[in-house]
Amino acid sequence: MVSKRQTGRVGRRLRIAAAVLVAALVFALLGAWLYLRASLPQLDGVREASALTAAVTVVRDAQGVPTLTAASRADLAYTTGFVHAQERFFQMDLMRRSGAGELAELFGPKALPLDRSHRLHRFRARALAMIAAMPADERTFLERYAAGINDGVRVLHARPFEYVLTRATPRPWQPADSLLVAFAMYFDLQSMQETRELARGWIAEHSDAAQRAFLLPA
Repeated sequence: MVSKRQTGRVGRRLRIAAAVLVAALVFALLGAWLYLRASLPQLDGVREASALTAAVTVVRDAQGVPTLTAASRADLAYTTGFVHAQERFFQMDLMRRSGAGELAELFGPKALPLDRSHRLHRFRARALAMIAAMPADERTFLERYAAGINDGVRVLHARPFEYVLTRATPRPWQPADSLLVAFAMYFDLQSMQETRELARGWIAEHSDAAQRAFLLPA
């Protein structure tokens, strides 16, 4: 038989446990909110940047779209990289890794099949060769853009939250990475074209003009 005193003790323990659980949940949510807030880009104010040769302005419209005004192309490249990195570095990282076949570094063995298929194109080696062969002014433009990206990530109060989820550290941006982003578009725009072209060839060989006009309109 359970006494009232024992019942009261059990009730108090349950209330204390519930209070502790609620407090832990509140602190966890508060910590997550503070972390996410710390990882947000700087949208207002003034920042000193020793890499700039003159003042640059960044003005955002009502939708948050930035307009950059600079005295030189090099300063514009640096500031563009800074803004891009503060707002979209993880997405940029995914693009360069996709182009180079290096997604497994973030996502583990599950990404290896995709990495292997992408590495067949040797896009990183091609990007490095292109950088080495570039005229000095074009290479400087990409170097300044990369410097802006790295500074943009460095001054964030917390790394983008995606790196917490993947337990990874943001890797510095290199000039060749900008070319890898462009090369990565190949996989989105062209990688499925081979099967389509083969199908069109088969249709061309096994149909008359009227059928091709219906199946493959101009």
